[in-house]
Amino acid sequence: MRSLKVRAYAKLNLYLDITGRRADGYHELKTVMQSIDLCDELTFTLSDGAGIELRCKRPDVPTDESNLVWKGISAVLSYAYFQPGCRITAEIKKNIPSGAGMGGGSADCAAAILAMNELFHLGLSAEELITAGKMCGADVPFCITGGTALCEGIGEVMTPLETPKDICFAVVKPDEGISTPAAYKAFDSRGTFSGGDYERFSEALSDGSARAIGGALYNAFTNADEPAFIADAKSALIRAGAYGAEMTGSGSAVFGVFDDEAKAKAAAESAELPFYGVYRPIAAIRN
Repeated sequence: MRSLKVRAYAKLNLYLDITGRRADGYHELKTVMQSIDLCDELTFTLSDGAGIELRCKRPDVPTDESNLVWKGISAVLSYAYFQPGCRITAEIKKNIPSGAGMGGGSADCAAAILAMNELFHLGLSAEELITAGKMCGADVPFCITGGTALCEGIGEVMTPLETPKDICFAVVKPDEGISTPAAYKAFDSRGTFSGGDYERFSEALSDGSARAIGGALYNAFTNADEPAFIADAKSALIRAGAYGAEMTGSGSAVFGVFDDEAKAKAAAESAELPFYGVYRPIAAIRN
């Protein structure tokens, strides 16, 4: 029996623009993703037998083939043309909220891909792991590499960026969720392609200060259609001292940008929402 414990880090979209729609229906993105030090914890165990088994104590997390961990395991083994000859069990401890736009499922999938490469000594390169990740979802390639990156295409074309050092994020999540298909439908009805100012955001990221980055946040979804509960969460963080606040992904988590952890913690608590916390950016995935 052999086991490996890995961390699956959440992400925030500091900048999210929708630049077009492809003939196959997928939307083209221009987004800056940032890994943060909130993570799920996954333990993979190899034992006698066959097949894949997932375990998770949280009832809202599926433990069948629909879970991205299952898909990640299957994708990387298929890509490597490898038959494991044993049973693969994954224990998933969820800390990243579901339906938040924080990439929890994609991060777990990426962790599974990395774990299989190590446990079975597959020897796949970073590029090959990313290729396997593309088979599972658009955010998975970023979650394999982590850090800070400009992601284009449907999210799989990545350009590494400098990670800001002197900022932290107060993250809150309302009870209400937002359906990703519904968010895209609302954007298609009311949104504007390439409505953001990436040059301004890029300059703010180069500056690196919380004030500059907070003032340049952008999300095409909230720009097109912002639910009242998202607007309220953003306003609460800004009233509490955030330099800027925005929704991540298609929601429904909202983050505020701070340069002081104590102020960020007070702001997160003052929002009085079910999920809250203060997190730092991380430069790369580390397990």
